[in-house]
Amino acid sequence: MKKTVIIGIICGLVLSGSLIYVLYDDTSLRYNVGTLVGVKDKPQILDDNFVISEVIVGIESVTALTFIENDILFLEKESGKIRHIQNGILVDEPLWDFQVKQEGCNCYTESGLLGITSVDSYVYVYVTEELNHDEPNVENRIYKFTWKDNKLQNPLLLHILPADELVHHGGALVSDLDENVFATVGDQNLETSIQNYDNDIIADAGIILRVGYDQNFKSPSASMNPLDHYYAIGIRNSFGLAVDPITGYLWDTENGPAVYDEINLVFPKFNSGWAKILGPSNEIVSLKHTSDFSYSDPEFSWELTVAPTGISFVDEKWDKYQNSLFVGDCKGGNLYRFELNDSRDEFIFENPDLQDLVLNELDDNEEIVFGKGFGCITDLEYSSDGYLYVISYLNNGAIYKIHPK
Repeated sequence: MKKTVIIGIICGLVLSGSLIYVLYDDTSLRYNVGTLVGVKDKPQILDDNFVISEVIVGIESVTALTFIENDILFLEKESGKIRHIQNGILVDEPLWDFQVKQEGCNCYTESGLLGITSVDSYVYVYVTEELNHDEPNVENRIYKFTWKDNKLQNPLLLHILPADELVHHGGALVSDLDENVFATVGDQNLETSIQNYDNDIIADAGIILRVGYDQNFKSPSASMNPLDHYYAIGIRNSFGLAVDPITGYLWDTENGPAVYDEINLVFPKFNSGWAKILGPSNEIVSLKHTSDFSYSDPEFSWELTVAPTGISFVDEKWDKYQNSLFVGDCKGGNLYRFELNDSRDEFIFENPDLQDLVLNELDDNEEIVFGKGFGCITDLEYSSDGYLYVISYLNNGAIYKIHPK
């Protein structure tokens, strides 16, 4: 009898272990079980006139996506793979496989396959690439691919950028109405004049980069006039860029250390103020490059950090929200909506607590929360057919799409 009980216990443990292995190994199954039992949040939209649906679930470390023709390309940050959704189905074989920094490492890092955007038949990719296993040489690189016959072809290396730290690599990419491409490069904890330190050191970090501005220089800091390559400086770290389809204005999200995350309207030669200014400035502060770059206060700030990431505009297909800017965060899993004024360069709020353009610790954020329960949002992208795509990075990952009923 005792022997039978022991055998039963062993069989039960083996079966349980097998089930755990199956769940762990199958990311899609793990996602669905997680949402069913409440381990993973199921996102919701707070406006009943909108619908949210799953595009794909159970994908690991997904960071960014772009649209090309009628397809979707997305990135797996930690594996280095560019994946392809064709006719709504995930293609088994990756389009490209980079050797990314610390691939397979169970440690915290913000490096990897970070950003992607497309312009016509070209695809731009931002990646922290490990070039040699034996004596690792790690660089942040921006490549330009040609999209042809459902393949990424002819990779052209446009930029070699610093990759000195585990954090603050940025990586967001976007194109404007004239098809110019921009990239965020985090400060990587460097202390140079580009971060408004009182020295003459210049490094290609803490910037919004004009991608391909002068293809004779893959590293702008090696050129005679590095500042010409920078659209903005004084950026601590940014995971989000968007271009207003009506005005052409560039906007970004920026992460603070423990206080004052920001949304900024970014004009050419903008100085975001880091590391001298966080959030709105209540005093005149001397900044290193004030003669070349101009500072202005954020259009909105969070006093306590929420880690804003993806940022996107919509259009007339979203009716009453067509004059809104949408922002996701990674800390609370919220999707925010900000109403724009008529000139689309400031936000409008009904709540008096928000009219100082800061969400303070005790302020109510109900007016600006459009959706919640997304886990960690890493990207927002609006498609031409009226869907807002949302990437949820954590808890086995998912891509959702939102649209009016």
